[in-house]
Amino acid sequence: MLRILTVVLFVQLALPLAAQDTTTDKEFRGQDAQRVAAWLKVSQDHAADYRLTPKDKPDAPLKMLSKAVFRHSQPVRGDDIGAVYLWVDESGLPAALGTVFSYSYGGPGERWVAHEFHSLCSSPLTGKWREADAWSPDEPGVEWKEVPEAPSSAESENSRLRQMREIGRRMSAHSTDANDSRWELRLITQPIYQYAPKQPSDTIGGGVFLFCQGTDPEVILMLEARQFKGRRAWYYTLAPFTDYGLSVTLDSKEVWSLAKGHHPTRTSAHWWNGKMEVKKLSEKEEAELAAAFKAGQRAESAD
Repeated sequence: MLRILTVVLFVQLALPLAAQDTTTDKEFRGQDAQRVAAWLKVSQDHAADYRLTPKDKPDAPLKMLSKAVFRHSQPVRGDDIGAVYLWVDESGLPAALGTVFSYSYGGPGERWVAHEFHSLCSSPLTGKWREADAWSPDEPGVEWKEVPEAPSSAESENSRLRQMREIGRRMSAHSTDANDSRWELRLITQPIYQYAPKQPSDTIGGGVFLFCQGTDPEVILMLEARQFKGRRAWYYTLAPFTDYGLSVTLDSKEVWSLAKGHHPTRTSAHWWNGKMEVKKLSEKEEAELAAAFKAGQRAESAD
């Protein structure tokens, strides 16, 4: 994930939401629960203000999932509070991944809000935030490759999940920071999103996974089962979620890499803005936003 501050050692608390508690206490230990809830509501509202649309389907905007798929904080490197969101297309296939997080800046209650995105589409997107042009990648976000020596994809979702985890165990990844220090990344084996298309398609189903430094998302891994003329096969694609150097191997052979310090633009598949908005909350505003966030959590739990 984009670094706003650079240090060698940090701890980031983040878990796939399937493994997270519905309260903020366990997710953000050591931070004020009301403040965390308030800024998670800010994060959610910022994400909801995006309108992402395939350029070849201007009347079919992508749908943001109502629940964040990942949450993160950084109590050592900083005091980040944020979450990761996923947008899907008409068939429920992943199309874009974005994180919105805030960090202290200036006086009490004042924080910058940062955005980071990566397209997961095979075609260009148009992105508006609060009706203004923001992120509009004019290139495909991912490039798929067939997984060598992979089994024919299974029929059930549970069996396909086991197959995806087996493929993941064949892969390894590391990052390289600005000081040329190497960081081994670990694959979180619970997908942040598992899917099957709602409409007839060559795609059978797949999942979105994360390689992390500790628990900080660095590489996005997508695995997808497809069928062509009766043949079923597994495919993979990899994408960055950091400005560190990256390398991924499959069966000990490098299959994807990215140089450190890359600087994406608002028209590239990977984009960030570390200072999208500066926002200051009064104690009253913080309490109101925290209450709204917790009410939303209770509603989600009831569903």
